[in-house]
Amino acid sequence: MARHCREFESFLPAYVDGEFDAYEHAAVESHIEECAVCRRAVRIQSAMKEAVKRAAPAVAPIELRRSVRLALRDEEPRGSRWDGVLRNPRSVGLLAAAVGAAVWFLAGGMSHPLFPTRHHSGLVDDGIALHRRGLPLDYTASDVGSVQQWLQGRLDFAARVPRFRQGPALQGVRLSQLHSRSAAALSYSVPQAEGRRVTLLIVDDPDDGDPPGSVRRLPGREVWLSRSRGYNVVSWRTDEIVYSLISDLDESDVLQLVQAVELR
Repeated sequence: MARHCREFESFLPAYVDGEFDAYEHAAVESHIEECAVCRRAVRIQSAMKEAVKRAAPAVAPIELRRSVRLALRDEEPRGSRWDGVLRNPRSVGLLAAAVGAAVWFLAGGMSHPLFPTRHHSGLVDDGIALHRRGLPLDYTASDVGSVQQWLQGRLDFAARVPRFRQGPALQGVRLSQLHSRSAAALSYSVPQAEGRRVTLLIVDDPDDGDPPGSVRRLPGREVWLSRSRGYNVVSWRTDEIVYSLISDLDESDVLQLVQAVELR
């Protein structure tokens, strides 16, 4: 298998799930037009995605990924990996669930080695892209303590899940990658705004630079406000961790939400 084929295989679930932007999608299409092996892999992956809906509608992504890796590691290689899957319906269900988990785990802002290097749009644009996709949550819970406990050991930094004195209702969390850095995307709904969705992105940023945007001073906190693609983003830094609240709410409403944030 050629090097590019091996690299494409790593990101195949994300491609089939439609997570690539237009630039990345065009690069993949150009490759698979000339590669029969990758075309076949795309067809199989698409079939496995459909199997997820039937065989594993609700899966705990991280735990399932670990169990699948352990199970596959004990298997002796025999023939094509795809041939083995197609001969064993139980394996189809198991691997389809793993594919679904991997797709849930992957998110925007990642650098795919298959494609040429391109300019990154920065934290604001990556965060907005992640918010707009509305991908499934890795863990669903309305309790801050439960989400905080679930995150332990799943990130390479100590993310603190904030509380809101009033306003947004926590829905759950999704793990992501932004510029090769692990991140947590907390999802909220705002009852006062007809249940509009809000994302709080938590990213480790040891570079110690200011977040993008113009400075606004709130009681006890300095924040940076920026706007792009119809979304307002309010960011602030706590030591090496940057928090960014992303929403299509009005600027004043988003700033009011940030004022209600309490970090434990």
